[in-house]
Amino acid sequence: MRVFGELETVVMAQLWSTDGQGTVREVFDQLRADREIAYTTVLSTMENLYRKGHLRREREGKAFRYRTTLSHAEHLAGLMREALSDGEEDTNAVLMHFVEEMSPDELAGLQDVIRRRGSRATKR
Repeated sequence: MRVFGELETVVMAQLWSTDGQGTVREVFDQLRADREIAYTTVLSTMENLYRKGHLRREREGKAFRYRTTLSHAEHLAGLMREALSDGEEDTNAVLMHFVEEMSPDELAGLQDVIRRRGSRATKR
């Protein structure tokens, strides 16, 4: 898993904001409201994301409808997993620094996830 380039990030964010799917025209129409961008730029970016495996596509009339292969949360979790396993020997230290930077609400959310994960593991 890799971090997206700037335009790839913008396109993926637009797709994730619309249930993870859209045609080139739909994405282009949304993006051009906020920035000057060419249709062909959006097309080539989405084709590149498709070739890299970040998007699937299916024919819809004369166009393709693209769908993200991962949800935004799944993508971010993969980046976090990759960052934790980048060869650093002490992942506990990395996690400790990460947790120390969390807000109280984020920490409560993490504790809830850990609690649910623990109860799910004991049921197996």
